Amino acid sequence: MRPFDASEHWAIFVLYRSAMKRHPSLIPLSHDHHHTLVLAQGLIVGQSRAPRSNWPTERRKQADRVIEFFVETLQSHLKNEEAEIFPLAERRLPSREALIFTLRQEHEQIRSLVSDLERNLTNNLEERLPILGRLLERNVRQEERVLFQAIQEELTESELKTLGSRLAQSRRQADSCRLINTTRNNTSSTDQTRY
Repeated sequence: MRPFDASEHWAIFVLYRSAMKRHPSLIPLSHDHHHTLVLAQGLIVGQSRAPRSNWPTERRKQADRVIEFFVETLQSHLKNEEAEIFPLAERRLPSREALIFTLRQEHEQIRSLVSDLERNLTNNLEERLPILGRLLERNVRQEERVLFQAIQEELTESELKTLGSRLAQSRRQADSCRLINTTRNNTSSTDQTRY
């Protein structure tokens, strides 16, 4: 048996990390995925594994956090994937048709579970939140490991750049809508009569 050689393991780690690099056009969605996975882990485990995390331990507050994250990040993220990523993948990656179908179904399930939380923030959270967490985790893993990897391998650089531009435009529009909505929600009732 050979002695342990840390340099070999480091090389394997570097190779793995380099294989998972994202094209710049997909990085913003991958960042959203990272935040989604952190949220999912909190929902599955019921607490954060990070020692300095501000993740609440009360399930009711976790449900509030989910709804806030959905409104601020996940809702527009799902729309971007459905408007830009999925149609492109359906055209250019016909072998991934079943995957896209599954991802679309998962998006609808995510929306449904979050909507259920909005309607009922108290009943059976010990069961409902981990279910949502596992669904979010499965969806992100499939998108990152299978779909995004296939997109990077099969699309041309020009197609990836065009995709990146379209995604950036969608994000700017979503951010401006969120800013307008926040501004309107923070104005007094007398200010709102001017709109």
